[in-house]
Amino acid sequence: MTDDYTAKMTELIELMRLIGNDTQQCEVKECKRRISSTITDTLSAFSNGSGGWIILGLSEKAGFTPVEGFNARAMQESLSQACEKMTPVVRPTIVTCPFEGTNLVFARVDEMLPRDKPCFLTEQGPYNGSYIRTGDGDRHMNSYEVDRLIEEHLQPTYDLDTVPHATIDDLDPVLTSGLLSRVREQHPHVFADRTDTDTLIDLQVLRHDDSDAATVGGVLRPTLAGLLALGRYPQKYYPRLGISIAVFPGIGRDDVFRGDERLVASKSIVGPIPVMIDDAVESLMHWIGAKKPDYPPDALREAIANALTHRDYSPDARGTQVHVNVFTDRIEIVNPGGLYGTVTHDVLTDPHPVSGMPFQSTRNQFLFTLLESTPYPGGGFVNPEGGDGYQRIAASLREAGIEPATTVNTINTFTMTITRHRVVTSGSPSDIAKAITAVLERHSAMSAKEIMRELQLTPLAATAGLRELLREGRVIPVRFQDDPAQRYRLNIGRVS
Repeated sequence: MTDDYTAKMTELIELMRLIGNDTQQCEVKECKRRISSTITDTLSAFSNGSGGWIILGLSEKAGFTPVEGFNARAMQESLSQACEKMTPVVRPTIVTCPFEGTNLVFARVDEMLPRDKPCFLTEQGPYNGSYIRTGDGDRHMNSYEVDRLIEEHLQPTYDLDTVPHATIDDLDPVLTSGLLSRVREQHPHVFADRTDTDTLIDLQVLRHDDSDAATVGGVLRPTLAGLLALGRYPQKYYPRLGISIAVFPGIGRDDVFRGDERLVASKSIVGPIPVMIDDAVESLMHWIGAKKPDYPPDALREAIANALTHRDYSPDARGTQVHVNVFTDRIEIVNPGGLYGTVTHDVLTDPHPVSGMPFQSTRNQFLFTLLESTPYPGGGFVNPEGGDGYQRIAASLREAGIEPATTVNTINTFTMTITRHRVVTSGSPSDIAKAITAVLERHSAMSAKEIMRELQLTPLAATAGLRELLREGRVIPVRFQDDPAQRYRLNIGRVS
């Protein structure tokens, strides 16, 4: 087991040496004489984010080399004591690992369940002692972010809000009829003898609005869930609860601000959720090539459906759209609201979820349930198989030979990125090494970050390729005066 941690730690150190700084997932502390005073910030940040690794006894200033005189045993105990100062108490895995003739302290801090967040330094309280990881540093969380985490301790019911001024006439009759037929087919003993109106009330598509004191029993109005799933035009009442698609001319947003560059295309998608999903996928297929698409339509459909189903529908978020950003190398789907409930980043990406695990936790439970029986206009249902959408996306991408989707979860947003199929990123290290050699032939020297950006490589892919080239002597590291970045150039005498 220790060998596994040593291998992981060595891999992380090699990556940081290549890129020249610590990362979103790994924090390095020297801790030569005493534990760092900011170690509790990092414990809080990793616990409130997606987890991470801590390495003690390594000097970032000295190129990520071991600190002379570092006392691993003492620092391991000090780190354990720092964990006790947190609320909730942090319980990382802490091991001592050999590295380059000495021992370092290596710890894995797991993300806490949303119901346990925020994790904070006890003596400072949640509003002063809570942190989140941003880039390669720990940022103090603001009051809004802390409030959002505390709010997640209870099941939200925003999808049950009645929609003021809306009536049953705002529901699409075709979608509504399809839903009623489906639930009666699925649950005949429950709904077979119920009227249409009573069934819609049972399903929380409609609720009595008691705010109209002049009407006995209240007026029947669609709920937010009912309107989003079955409404003719939900944006009549919530104009921003739609999808915004932007097609960029390059690989970054900055490209549209250079010279005469503009967005290639942009579009706002409106309507009920099944219509928006259909229209969004159809538009994407048009822009990225429907005859031989770079992205499997099923994966895009599932990703957009997940974004609309699980997004934050609280009043503060109803002015924010789901954003689909199309770049030349990837598609990003961004929805307001991070992961909810028992679903952490590790649980979401687990390719083999354990039976019985609380995997299907959902923020909008009534909307989620409705969409299981809500039809698409052209046939089929929005979410007929329940809460395994991420696994279906993974399977679709795997079948198409595309690398797995990546996700970024924050308090405010959840982003899924699907890249185009690139042989260089999914091939052997030799393929990657050849690509790096080719790009270095066009440049005198490049940093690891520049190589990753040029070739659109993941950090691990770039690390594997550069490590192979360094080992074979075909590439050598260089540093230039007044330039702190580690750079690499071809060793001309060794390039065939």
